[in-house]
Amino acid sequence: MRKIFIIFCVFFAFNCKGQNLVLNPSFEDTMTCSMYSGPPQLICTYWFLPSSGSSDFFSTQPNCMYTLSAPSNFAGFQYARTGIAYAGLATYVAPFTAIPEYREYIEGVLADTLKAGHIYCVSFYVSAADRCKFITDAIGAYFSVDSIYEPLNNSALSNFLPQINNPSGNIISDTLGWTLVSGTYTAQGGEKYITIGNFYGDNNTNIDSLNNNAPLGNSGAYFFIDDVSVIDCTVGINEVNDNLSSGKLYPNPANTVVYYENVLGEDESGKIKLMDMLGKEIKEYKLTKGSNLISIPVSDLSKGIYMVKVEITGRNNEIVKLIVN
Repeated sequence: MRKIFIIFCVFFAFNCKGQNLVLNPSFEDTMTCSMYSGPPQLICTYWFLPSSGSSDFFSTQPNCMYTLSAPSNFAGFQYARTGIAYAGLATYVAPFTAIPEYREYIEGVLADTLKAGHIYCVSFYVSAADRCKFITDAIGAYFSVDSIYEPLNNSALSNFLPQINNPSGNIISDTLGWTLVSGTYTAQGGEKYITIGNFYGDNNTNIDSLNNNAPLGNSGAYFFIDDVSVIDCTVGINEVNDNLSSGKLYPNPANTVVYYENVLGEDESGKIKLMDMLGKEIKEYKLTKGSNLISIPVSDLSKGIYMVKVEITGRNNEIVKLIVN
């Protein structure tokens, strides 16, 4: 997805201002085995283990013992959502194990510190590992100014409250595809690190059975992780109207509905299209001569960044970024 996103932004450079701040977001940039010094660093760049939990790195081209194979491995069968690699971590283990409330995490470095008061659209994709006994709902992301590296902590990092969470009770059960976990975060300022995992104890983690024939060593819940994204979504109405000469689009960011307002000439007609960041059309509305006031419901959409394209006969097409909170 990263390659497609970059091409999309270049093509619409006059409007597409969001940049993914996550370094190595799909875990494709790996180290050679001779350069790898071992944990806490993962064998992919800019990612490491913030606790003594043994999170994993998977690739269809494993280059040494520190890279586990994909798509088939100890936890399940899954192809990368993007490229050839992904990470994996345990979000729960059965309570009869030697380490109570054992958890695993991955921590990454951002390309720049977050700006105070700015709204950031955060997302990552997970896939439930089908060779494990359980599935859970609890997985999220925590932003911090400094690294939260605690090498002696192999249980839940309960001192940290994640700002992005998969909804409680929404147990992630898809083992074939990838499930989006997303949300928005208003930065305090200076955050430089993102940590992903389950920050809650067993009492606050909803659990369900997945595979009762799982091997004895897989008596927990495990998720594969790919395509981590943190994008500055702060856009004001003045910026939107400056970028969109063919009418007005408001409010932006939007929660439930966004409005497009314009007046077309006697011989004019057109369309307004709502698209995702890959250019896939989600909704389309017709524009006719005279006054147009289009209501576009967005409450059914996941939080994040979208694009609104205006096509009017005789005018240049325009595209503007829309934020859904």
